[in-house]
Amino acid sequence: MIDPILLVFILMAAALLSLVGVKARRAGALVTVFGTGFAFIGVLLNILSPFTGPSMFAGYGIVLEVNGFTSLIAFVASFIGFLVAVYSFGYIEKRTGTYNFFTSAAVACLIGMAYCWNLLWIFLFAEICILCSAPLIAHKNDGQALEGAIKYLIIQISTSFFAVVGLAIIYNLVGGGGFTAFNLTTLTTPGVITGYPGKLAILLVFISFAVKLPSFPLHAWLPDASTVAPAPISTLLHAMMIKVAGIPAFLVLFLFNSLFTNVIIWIIVCILGAVTMLYNVMVAFAQNDLKRLLAFDSVSQMGYVILGLGMGGLGASMYSLTSDFYWLSVTGLGLVAGLFHLLNHSLFKSLLFFGAGAVEHETGVRDINQLGGLLQAMPKTGYLMLIGSLSIAGIPFFNGFISKWMIYIVCIAAGRPLLAFVAIFTSALTFAVFLRLLSSVFLGTKPTAFNSVHDAPKSMIGPSVVLAIGCIAFGLIPQIAFIFLLYPATLAIFPAASSFLPWSYIISPLDFSLNLAVLGGLWDPFLLAIILLLGLGIGYIIYRARGGFKEVPSTDKYLPFTGGAIQDPYLKVDEARPTSTVFEHPLRPLLSRLRRLHTGLANMYVLWIVLFAISLLAILFVGTIWFGGWI
Repeated sequence: MIDPILLVFILMAAALLSLVGVKARRAGALVTVFGTGFAFIGVLLNILSPFTGPSMFAGYGIVLEVNGFTSLIAFVASFIGFLVAVYSFGYIEKRTGTYNFFTSAAVACLIGMAYCWNLLWIFLFAEICILCSAPLIAHKNDGQALEGAIKYLIIQISTSFFAVVGLAIIYNLVGGGGFTAFNLTTLTTPGVITGYPGKLAILLVFISFAVKLPSFPLHAWLPDASTVAPAPISTLLHAMMIKVAGIPAFLVLFLFNSLFTNVIIWIIVCILGAVTMLYNVMVAFAQNDLKRLLAFDSVSQMGYVILGLGMGGLGASMYSLTSDFYWLSVTGLGLVAGLFHLLNHSLFKSLLFFGAGAVEHETGVRDINQLGGLLQAMPKTGYLMLIGSLSIAGIPFFNGFISKWMIYIVCIAAGRPLLAFVAIFTSALTFAVFLRLLSSVFLGTKPTAFNSVHDAPKSMIGPSVVLAIGCIAFGLIPQIAFIFLLYPATLAIFPAASSFLPWSYIISPLDFSLNLAVLGGLWDPFLLAIILLLGLGIGYIIYRARGGFKEVPSTDKYLPFTGGAIQDPYLKVDEARPTSTVFEHPLRPLLSRLRRLHTGLANMYVLWIVLFAISLLAILFVGTIWFGGWI
């Protein structure tokens, strides 16, 4: 067990030491790798044997608590932070000193925020993280990078106003007391945060952190920032910052769930999740920039997290109204599903951004219409991105399928089948998006300009391999994540879910179906594998019994649908490979309208956020009667 504040101090020390990279690039990079690696080991030790003593500086309100929820978020921050540091070792070649400094500082703030159990310090760590990540976004130091960083700062800092007002109201309700007045243990004591002022304060804090999550319509800053940032920083933005910095939005809603016994807020959250996933996956179709495509799809995947957690909140509110234990099952499944997809998204989205970074690093090109045929030149990158694509699309035997399937089940169990349909339809569109990506980047004939292209260095391939193993492992044996990360995290923020977790912490690897049987779900990857192999075997027997295939001679290379003539002239791959624009053609009328919403103007995006905040507050405080019949 290790005091979490020591992990923060060690990373800040590594940040200062990494400045030697101004003159010695490898020395500074190694310091960052060792610093983030030590932090990751410390987080793992706290998962296995949690730190229970009072943290240093607790008297100043810096309360860092090790529980199931904080350990999960710290695991994501430290694990991805360590892989980013290793990946950057071979990727970043210029201004390495400042890069390593701000990377270590950002990871330190994220780990501090993950463990923090004081609302004010969570906010302060988030703001410091924003200030550290802006120089990383602007690392390339060109016009686009500087514009993206400035836009990021404007949007993030302007929305901090909501949190400042909310924290001020909370401080007034508590009656003062300095930093310790914002300890979550104190604030969640019955009778401390009550009434409409309490609701208003919590909602303002929620809105401020929700911008960082992000969700529709608060997401516009993310694609612009991640497109211009270096690939490892894009990974930080998507896999860590939007989760670790944004997840307090849901933390405050669950911890103060007694203020929101009316289910309207959770219905709004679920609808926002569904709209976020569907809207952004369609926008991803229109993107030709490889990283921008991944960015919009990343926001779409966060819609699944929002939907899952929203369903968990809906179940909790319904349980408080009806005392029906069935809704406890919905709450437990929703929380586990949402947190599991958050964890999975960190894995497969980091893998995909690492792959995109490798492609850009070796070719200097991000436009997928100018790429092609890279599978032979970069086979490792191609197959790793294939694993990431299958995972994010929710294909069975990969981790994305498990969490998405759980979200489908909880939507149906909560009586919202339409939301389940939207989630399933979005998953199909996601598969199409990545079919387009893989086809455009890795298939076809390689342009002559890329004849000298080869796979990325081992320091860039290694982290991707680790992530790919995680995608497969959590797809085949998800109990690893459930037992050590997800169940403890669920119980930390909603202890009543213990009645839904009959599995305790001892589960047979073949007994996953028990977990969701109460809601009608059944999934066993090993059973499915046996069924698939059995089906393939029966098909092969039938195929052999009918004498195999028969050659049909043809001189028309376009006549056969699946491969051209069996004699000259043969159909070339490029003649059968459509351009990437074919994929977006059915959606082009809609996409042309969606483009108008993304003006690129920071003041327009801030206006959306303000309008969203006003609308949300108006609905919750004025419009309860309007929605009463629908609920």
